[in-house]
Amino acid sequence: MSITSVIVPNEEEKNCGFGILTNSKFVKDLKEAQILPAENFKETVYRHDGVSVDKVIEYHPQTGKKIKVTNFDYFDDTKVKSIEDYDAESGAKLKVTSFSLFKSITDFDISSGKKIKTTNFDIKNETKKTSVYDFDLESEKIVRITLFRPDGNSVSLVKELDPKTGMVRRCVNYKKNSTAISSVSQYEFQGDKTIKTTFFYNTPIYFTSNQALSRKVTADALNKKVLDENQKNRVNKLIDNLYKNKLSFSSVAIS
Repeated sequence: MSITSVIVPNEEEKNCGFGILTNSKFVKDLKEAQILPAENFKETVYRHDGVSVDKVIEYHPQTGKKIKVTNFDYFDDTKVKSIEDYDAESGAKLKVTSFSLFKSITDFDISSGKKIKTTNFDIKNETKKTSVYDFDLESEKIVRITLFRPDGNSVSLVKELDPKTGMVRRCVNYKKNSTAISSVSQYEFQGDKTIKTTFFYNTPIYFTSNQALSRKVTADALNKKVLDENQKNRVNKLIDNLYKNKLSFSSVAIS
């Protein structure tokens, strides 16, 4: 069954919001429409001109809950602007697919209604992912950004962010056409300033598809020596002396 919604124009019924026209009878809501539970039905909402389609709402035949809303472009109602998907039992929002500039899909937590993840796709090819943003449910801020290579499948870079400050805590670069890590950059902060940066390179640590990308990577795991500030100062001093005295590295040992 098809239901047509129109904006109630007269002052007397302005608080109704939308009216529903079904079986040639104008009613105020779905309850008054007395739609049979076994029937599928859609509600078409028009703009003030009574011609341009604003949205189409689909309802679950058994629960009567809204399960899908298709929103159309304001200037061209033949173009879909976004699609909202809802849970048939609770009515909670599950997903929003947007087509405004490029295709993006945002998933929502069914209990809290907060964002879980947003997946962005290539502007020229909607099947290829360009990036994924993961959200922290408590702070509702982005805590991980995953960037993909042009093929839309291979991960190029993963950035992990602090949920409180939004500052990047770690960057993981991946080898081309591989799940192996090519380098890791870890950052330590004091307030809004970076006080320490640690780099690890060319270490073959692998992640399978079901392993978390937030796996802790330590200096021991990477089998790399991290220099403290005193050691860094000694190295810098040695390099200065090398250039000043025109010495070679082969004649210098660092303990």
